Amino acid sequence: MKKQNGGGGEAVETAKKTVSRLQHNVNTPNGVRGGGSGGSPFTTVTYSPLSASSKKNDPDAPSKAGQIVYTYGSAKLLKQFNWLPTTTDEGKEPITIDDDVSLGDRNRRTGAGRGKGIGFTIKSAQFANDGCKYMYDSSYDRVMILGDRIYECGNAICKRVALEAVKPKSHEQPAKNNDEPDVKSNSASALDTPLPVKEEPGSEETDVDIEREEDRLSSWFEGIKVHHVDYPSSELIRVLGRIVVESSSTTTNSSSGTTSDKQVASNRNPTTTSKLSIVDFDEHTLRYTRLDLSKVQVPSWWSLFPGQTVLLEGINPRGTLFSVKQIHCERTLALPRVPSSLDKTLTCVIASAPFTDRDDLLYEKLSSLLVYCSNNPPDVLILTGPFADANCKLYAEVAETFDEYFEKIISTIMSSIGIYTEVFVVSHHDDLVSSFVYPTPPYKVASFYKNLHFLPDPCVFNLEGVEIGITTVDVIKHLIESECTVANVTIGSAPPLGGDKIKRAYGHLFHQASFYPLNPPPEDVPLDVDMLNEFGRLSRVPNIMICPSALNRYVREINGCVCINPGFVDGHSADGSYARLIIQAPEIDEQLQRESQSDSIQPSPASYIACQIVKT
Repeated sequence: MKKQNGGGGEAVETAKKTVSRLQHNVNTPNGVRGGGSGGSPFTTVTYSPLSASSKKNDPDAPSKAGQIVYTYGSAKLLKQFNWLPTTTDEGKEPITIDDDVSLGDRNRRTGAGRGKGIGFTIKSAQFANDGCKYMYDSSYDRVMILGDRIYECGNAICKRVALEAVKPKSHEQPAKNNDEPDVKSNSASALDTPLPVKEEPGSEETDVDIEREEDRLSSWFEGIKVHHVDYPSSELIRVLGRIVVESSSTTTNSSSGTTSDKQVASNRNPTTTSKLSIVDFDEHTLRYTRLDLSKVQVPSWWSLFPGQTVLLEGINPRGTLFSVKQIHCERTLALPRVPSSLDKTLTCVIASAPFTDRDDLLYEKLSSLLVYCSNNPPDVLILTGPFADANCKLYAEVAETFDEYFEKIISTIMSSIGIYTEVFVVSHHDDLVSSFVYPTPPYKVASFYKNLHFLPDPCVFNLEGVEIGITTVDVIKHLIESECTVANVTIGSAPPLGGDKIKRAYGHLFHQASFYPLNPPPEDVPLDVDMLNEFGRLSRVPNIMICPSALNRYVREINGCVCINPGFVDGHSADGSYARLIIQAPEIDEQLQRESQSDSIQPSPASYIACQIVKT
């Protein structure tokens, strides 16, 4: 970069340069950088896109902005609000809070009805911050942490199994008198009898001696006897541990040119699952044994992934290969709390990065989204990073510091939104101004905005009694790509046994009680096991779960939780999208509330939550 000394030779040299490349020109006219032809309020002072327009599509083609691609919830609730933008061409409209139409609309919708601000709470002790040291844990520490997770998750699984075992079997008696066979009882009959639940110890000394000998080779979890994974037995036993992929299966066979690890994750052929092993719950001995999943009887479909804590029932005649008959991987979930403290209707817009195209720094899609939020101001705007992706080469030529550039981005967002919308910005480990670690501490800026809140990744926060969980790492895609399952197997014309793969992935998150239960993670996820164990837990199922993903956009109700993938604002090769949400106070009859003191009866989330995914 040459200094700007006003020399004519430099002006000629600059004119010869390609206008579409980044130029370190601090004197770029304001009309080019913000609101002018080809400019953007987000454009850095070093960027001069004189002819490099991001309109790569046919300008005469009809715009798809505003098209609804997914709808969830009550249609009656959605009709209560006018979600349509006030203009048809959002991309050409300047972002300003002084616009008369926007200001009038904002006053009508927010000035009279809102009054006080939105109640927002998050426990600062439960998320990562600048004081956390990451990547300091040793291999021994990681083993101990993973062992503790096996104990915690294994206890929860065993507790559910014990509760199911002690339930009265009076409900099963009438089924035996019917002429129709009970398929479930027949398939599980061989598994019910030999595996007892712990009762009061016997008084005879011989029984005590036998129990002491058994305790040396096994342990008790919530009344369930669990043997070590390499314990040889020709009778049914239970083992507890963590699923791993054998190291030999992850290497590439140079002679055949095939990768066994891809076969394990192919989700189709159950014979390849012999590559899976289970690591014992005793982290000191590092016991493990291979698994034979070709004879699983219960459940009829199954899904396993590396890092998952499971309780298995089966036989292990030689102590080297455990033949699985039954898989337990579910706990008794703490379902979402009904937001009884919510006394007003909340509107929310959820948008996820990337916010700009790979070939420019114009942030046109983000600018259009802010115009929409200015004309139709929501109560809450949630933006997930990265705002300046470290993988984008364009940022390498920016003359400003990354902190200054990020400060400009935040300043532009806040000046466009106004004071009536609470803005929540969630961090991402790939951002240039963030710590390259997951869990990721929240962003920081020098300026102060009363309605701006920086959140870590992952986190669970509370809005007027509504619990919202967010993680910006594409954990759903990672789980689907890593799982080994026969859930997709079809019998004749029947639907797949395991149902929806999205529901399976969220089920893994909830039952493993972790935002990222996959271990080991992909290479591009800088996972810190210690920080994840401390800040990445899911103690209960939230009301809303936001997981931006490269998968198709969706809104699903899973275990009473509304799970949302809003898509990306700038989809690059595909259409971009964002999500808009309406949450109203749930209606519960007082009589029904008295009868449902055990929280077993709750209103459906679709009765008080509505969501739409809209193209940008």
